[in-house]
Amino acid sequence: MGALQTLDATTSAPASAVIWLNGRQAIIAGIRGDEQVSQVIVNRGPGTELEYLAAVVRAIGDRERVMILGPNQVRLDLEREYVSIYRRPERLVDVEPAGRMDAEALVEWVRRLAS
Repeated sequence: MGALQTLDATTSAPASAVIWLNGRQAIIAGIRGDEQVSQVIVNRGPGTELEYLAAVVRAIGDRERVMILGPNQVRLDLEREYVSIYRRPERLVDVEPAGRMDAEALVEWVRRLAS
């Protein structure tokens, strides 16, 4: 897997994240209360799907609002993994499956989610 970073979140204000992923790569855009946006890319590499999803959840971190975009099955698998780790299903923002999105589009989504 690629270098793993955790998005920086502050405790003073709710933080949000928007993720687009498929079975090979996850692009994560996060925003803090001070409107600073961070981006992280997690590549699957040779590990198992569960290892990949757990790495993505760690990169997302414990957020107040999380929107997961991507093909149906992998999106649902990540939602389940997020809930199994953080036990906060109410933080997931419900959306429809989405086609490929680039980092710029995710930044726009995360700004809307945080507003």
